Order: sequence, then structure tokens, then C-alpha cells
Amino acid sequence: MSMRVFNGLLVGVLVATALALLPTSAAQAQVCQHRTGVSHGGGIFPNTFTEDSVCGNQTGAPVHATPDSSSPQVGVMDTAQSWFLCWTRGQQHGGGNNVWYYTQGDRVVSNPERHGYGFVPALYLNTSLDPDDARLAQCPSLPADRSTAYMVYDRVTGTSVRSEEHKRFRSASLVKLLIALDYLETLGPGTAVPTADAQLLQSMLRSSKDNAASALWERGGWETIVSRMVTKIGLTDTAPPADRGMWGYTEISAADVVKIYRYILERADPSFRNLIMGHLRQATRCADDGWDQYFGIPRAVSAPWAVKQGWSAFDEDPRCPVAAGTRSPSARTASVDLASPAMHTSGTLCANDRKIMVVLTLNPLGTTWADAASRITTQAGTLYAAAPC
Repeated sequence: MSMRVFNGLLVGVLVATALALLPTSAAQAQVCQHRTGVSHGGGIFPNTFTEDSVCGNQTGAPVHATPDSSSPQVGVMDTAQSWFLCWTRGQQHGGGNNVWYYTQGDRVVSNPERHGYGFVPALYLNTSLDPDDARLAQCPSLPADRSTAYMVYDRVTGTSVRSEEHKRFRSASLVKLLIALDYLETLGPGTAVPTADAQLLQSMLRSSKDNAASALWERGGWETIVSRMVTKIGLTDTAPPADRGMWGYTEISAADVVKIYRYILERADPSFRNLIMGHLRQATRCADDGWDQYFGIPRAVSAPWAVKQGWSAFDEDPRCPVAAGTRSPSARTASVDLASPAMHTSGTLCANDRKIMVVLTLNPLGTTWADAASRITTQAGTLYAAAPC
């Protein structure tokens, strides 16, 4: 197997070295070689794989998001021998069966959050009896197609409407609230924010600029930002990402996002509250990466509102006529779905920020931006209609 593409960098030297030790004749390449004692990240699955099989395969084999040739192609196999982790049944293909093998593509072609992980039809493997030749276990169940969690909290009455509010999701850009708050808490009340940092905070909070978030994330100590905020605010469902560089996969819940807003509004220094909420009240329609972030609250709820939105794993061209920016990198954590397209809306509504609304959603692979935005906007509108300002 050639070196893997991961976040734009070539990795996998150890894998290539290990494969170089395997027999390489044409006849031997036809036989899958089962290995134990290895360690592969699960990709879209939460588990680590400790066994694999190295099999011959056709170069140029497509890697699909799901075991269905109509699903997005997320990677391609550039080499003629690769490791495979498990098998599953899916769409019937030209190989005469419905067996698909799970692997990581040598090259990422779309949906970079997946890092090329997906399914290859048995048609492209040099096997004669599927799945027996590969000697692999059957794959775990795929992540659920879609899920929604929400919480609406009334700061005057103390009442709330909620569903699955402690279910954990990957944060996408909602973690930028913690990055901003930790930066200000570290700076301290009464200390002027340097001009350059003020611009980073503005672009990160108003237009969700990822480069700004990355700069503050690194300077603030990477994952220690999340750990400090968990302790300070008393968050119970929030955890840092498994890879310290991947802030977009911090684990969060609707209940914890409500707690973050309550801390900003009720416990943080007034200057911090005014800065953060002031930017959220001026959230731009077009995000820095080109997406239209007026979904959910800003589309369904009457002004006044202040919002911070989040999204991840959509594979379309941006809808807003602005220059595209760099999206946040991503990595695995053990307990959240990192494969399904995520779209979140969060913020305050009504006069004096009376209500806090958080809606977190996951969608089936291949869901369009428009469909996901319509779904979350409908949900936000339904919640607002049930208890308007």
C-alpha cells in the first residue's frame, strides 16, 4: 500500500514498510494475508481495528462512503495491494455478489473529514470467494442515518424544552465559543485585547473563520482550552478531541452548549459577555468558507437573535459569493459520529437574550446542504412557535 493522504500530508511510511516484507509475486498477490496485532483507527467507526488482511486489488478502485456505488466516492486505491479491515453487504455489483470491503483510500477525493475511509466492492479485490478469502470480521453497524438533539432554555422562568440533550455530537464550529471565552478569561478583565487578536475574535465569531480559530487554539494550549472550560463552567458532556490539532471534533451536547451561553450571559465578566455576544449579534450570512450560515435560528426566528452556527462534512460548492477559506481538520474520538454531515444552530433569542436555543443534527451521508438547512430550520421554527417571545 502506498503512503496514505491524511489532512493533505502523506503518511503511512510504517504501513508501506510492513507491506514491503510481504510476498510480492503475482501469484502470491492473489491471496489475502491476514494479520493480527496491528492497529488501525476506525475511520467512520468508533473502534480500533487490531486485525486486517492485505489483499491484491485493482489500481484505481473507487472507495465509496457507503456500500453503494451511488454514494459519494471519498477515495481511490492507487496501489495494487492494500489492507482491508472488515466486510459488509451492500449493493449488488459486477463481481457477482454484494460484498464490500472497508479500507482507507490511498488518495482522498472528497469529504476530507473521512480521510479516505470507505467501502470498495469485492469486484476490485483479487479474491475468488467473498468474504471467505479475506478472513475478516463483518463490519460494525454504520452510524445512524440522522439524529437530532435540542434544548431551549428560558432564563426568566428557568424552564426548558429538551430532547436527547445529553447526546454527544462533534462540535464543528460551536467550539469557537469556548476558544473565545478561554482567550478572554486568560487575558483577564480590564486588559485591552490587542488589535490583531480582536480581529481574530471578530472573524471567528461573526464569520466562523477557521484559520482564526486555529491560531487561538494553538496559542491557548490546544486541547487544554476545552479542559479548562469544562472545569470552569461545569460541563458534563464535553471532552477534547482525541487529536489535539483537531478542534472541530470536540465533543459537545445541547445541554452543555446551553451552559456555555448561560456562563457567558450570567457569570462571565461583563466586558467578555459584551464582546462575544456583540459579535454573535452581527453574524454574517456568508461564512468565511463560503457557506450560507443563515439556517436554523436566523432563518426561523424573528429578531433579535445572536447565533453561532456549526457544520461539517458537506461536499458541495459554497452557496455564498465569497472566497473559500480553510475548513477545520478533524480526527476520531471514541463516542461521536464523525462521518455523517453535521449541522448545528445555537444562540439566544428574544429581548435581553431571554431564551437560549441549541439544535444539533446529523444527516445521512450524501445529504445536501439545502436539505440539511431546511431540516434544522424547520426544527428551530417548530420550537420557536411552541414558545415564542
